[in-house]
Amino acid sequence: MSWMAQLLERGRQRRGERIAVLDGERQCTYAELDRRTDALATALLGLGIGLGDRVVVVSHNRLEVLETYFALGKIGAAAVPLHYGAVAGEVASAVRRFEASAVIGEEGLPGTADLGHGLPVLRYESEEYRQAVSRAPGLPEGEVPDDALMFILQTSATTGRPKGVCVDHRSLRSVALGYLADVPTDRETVFLHCGPLSHGAMVIPLIYLAAGATVALMRMFSPQECLATIHRNGVTHLFLVPDMLRFLLRAKGFAPERTAGLREVLYGAAPMPRPLLLEARKALGCGFRQLYGLTEAGGPVVTLPPEDHDYAPGEARGRAASIGRATAGTAVRSRDDREHPSPTGRIGELWVRSPAVMRGYWADTAATEDAVRDGWVRTGDLGTVDEQGYIHLTGRVKDVIVRGGQKVYPAEVEQVLLGHPAVREVCVVGVPSQDWGELPYACVVADGPDPGLAGELRDLARRQLARYKRPVEFLTLPELPRNSAGKTDRRSLRAAVADGAAPTAGTARPTQGE
Repeated sequence: MSWMAQLLERGRQRRGERIAVLDGERQCTYAELDRRTDALATALLGLGIGLGDRVVVVSHNRLEVLETYFALGKIGAAAVPLHYGAVAGEVASAVRRFEASAVIGEEGLPGTADLGHGLPVLRYESEEYRQAVSRAPGLPEGEVPDDALMFILQTSATTGRPKGVCVDHRSLRSVALGYLADVPTDRETVFLHCGPLSHGAMVIPLIYLAAGATVALMRMFSPQECLATIHRNGVTHLFLVPDMLRFLLRAKGFAPERTAGLREVLYGAAPMPRPLLLEARKALGCGFRQLYGLTEAGGPVVTLPPEDHDYAPGEARGRAASIGRATAGTAVRSRDDREHPSPTGRIGELWVRSPAVMRGYWADTAATEDAVRDGWVRTGDLGTVDEQGYIHLTGRVKDVIVRGGQKVYPAEVEQVLLGHPAVREVCVVGVPSQDWGELPYACVVADGPDPGLAGELRDLARRQLARYKRPVEFLTLPELPRNSAGKTDRRSLRAAVADGAAPTAGTARPTQGE
């Protein structure tokens, strides 16, 4: 029996009538979810899918996606989730690359129509799927080893073709138990996941299902639907990125009574501007928890709990300026350029070790050997670890700007600029300079028209940053470029700024800094 199967068996035995999944007007109890996924797993075996096989899954968020993940987990097959926007060529490419045995997904999407690769295609709206989850389960007894692949998750491809991160059953069990050892849940927890179930963060709703909570889904994120789901389903916990939080607070019809049941907002994946966090805490009146993780480490591995969010209107210090501490069973270390442990408080690359670390990148031995050493995975993030285990990020290894021999860490500069109430987003990139090697440029998205913003930011940088860290120009942009995972595409932004092609908005030429 796999850990995925044990998870549902435990839920059925202890909370059989408890609602496991809410999907719009539909609901499914733990007992029903266990039965339906047994039946689906039996049907998949009938299609010739079994231990070690891979299945591409393409869909918006819906109950059936979670059913598919559990059914595949019960027979030891791996899901290869793709974003619902994937086109037929991208799906076909994933099928070839990961040698998939079938495609399962939603009807009417570009990626599930006329695939033409001769594999079984099971669509959620079909009579075949309805019969598959309705049949009498006949799943044979069998062990699924801990190291059986459970997911192949694609990275966000900021530096080229996405890598396939191979995650096994041991990984999910480890990251779930480590998270739940530090993060309290109870019988009344209703968790709303606002991101796509095709992204690495989909591990979080699986963790809450392991805790016996109710997981609510939205087809895709919209502020209005998020508010409605929170209110209709009595949501107590939700996970979103800072942009989603901003949209939620600005949504038409937002009122404190519609979110009165919230106890905790989880956030991550991007820097949280202090003004936005202060606004959200006042508007929502609940606790906030920061999560830090990476797909290669199995999911969330660091958390900053509500009690450490001692933000004030001024500069955040100490614990509140950190990303938190490692979850149970996880070790995080800072290492220097020679991969030796850095002294306490010294900036280095962060490495993570736990049983949740990936098995490796699919069919890419060289990349795997570069990323993983003796069970430690390189995060690519720079930071420090203090004596109490609190971790402070300073940027990405590849994003460090070397100005006249001095290292400038973009995250440090960005955090200062995000302290301005008119700044919605900011990205600091290095632009080649004949005299200095590189110079920092700040690309800013403002909350509204503000002709004097560049000057105010220049003054803010002068007060809080050493001279060599201050951006030489402040470019006001309508928006920052994003990759498919929703993260800022620094590479394209850096190239555009260097070519002088970055679009500017406002009334004047970008302001020259010091």
